[in-house]
Amino acid sequence: MRLNKRLAELGVCSRRDADAWIDAGWVTVNGAPATLGMLVHPSDHIDVADAARAKQGSEVTFLFHKPVGVVSGQAEDGYKPAAALLGSGNQWSGDTSRVRFSSAHLRGLAVAGRLDIDSTGLLVLTQDGRVARQLIGDRDGAGNSLVQKEYLVRVRYNPGGALPRGAHQSDVRSCVPAAVLDRLRDGLSLD
Repeated sequence: MRLNKRLAELGVCSRRDADAWIDAGWVTVNGAPATLGMLVHPSDHIDVADAARAKQGSEVTFLFHKPVGVVSGQAEDGYKPAAALLGSGNQWSGDTSRVRFSSAHLRGLAVAGRLDIDSTGLLVLTQDGRVARQLIGDRDGAGNSLVQKEYLVRVRYNPGGALPRGAHQSDVRSCVPAAVLDRLRDGLSLD
């Protein structure tokens, strides 16, 4: 297994961070300096320099309430990306971390998860690959995150005009046919 993958698997850092640390000379394997692309075995002894841990300690994670009309990641079709809304003017007044916003906090910022442009809710943006990995799993598509996510979805279903506009039915099973719910529910559960 490649060293960067092993470090990520151990929860030490992200693969990208591992590569940067190896390149900076901050990682040794069995006492020898590591190299990019190096293969390791589970029995190998891996050490990470204090400088790498110090850099990791300066990485930030933003918890952000994404409004409708803002894209999670890169700007598209004239819509603002969520990261463009981050700044010192909207830092939570109850934040006791003594960390003040800096433009450096926007460098290397990754979206840990995704909300569509028409969705609103919690969005996590982080410089820390460990946080992203915990929330979304590996980049290899395994999607092996153990963090449960919950979404509230509103669906307008009014084929017979039974409900007046703006009204809603809290017991969806009583007004939406089971076959329609089965199509909507792919991978979902209803309360």
